[in-house]
Amino acid sequence: MDLAESLGIEIRRAPMSGDFSTHPGGSFIRLKGRSILFIDPSAAWNDQVAAAALALKGRKELDGMFLPPEIRDLIENTSQ
Repeated sequence: MDLAESLGIEIRRAPMSGDFSTHPGGSFIRLKGRSILFIDPSAAWNDQVAAAALALKGRKELDGMFLPPEIRDLIENTSQ
């Protein structure tokens, strides 16, 4: 989550209700020029991490940044 915040992504923790089987850990949106990552604190930790990785995937800012190989791998190989 720190990495996302360092790239200007706003993190909001909010329990999700309803059927979010396609986004079990959270969801990433762009709203009026702002990037917001909603994380469901009641979701499993690995689902929360997957939601964050999906929000970071493809961000050009990461190209020149050192990331531990495991983190870079997680971000690059995450899927919807």
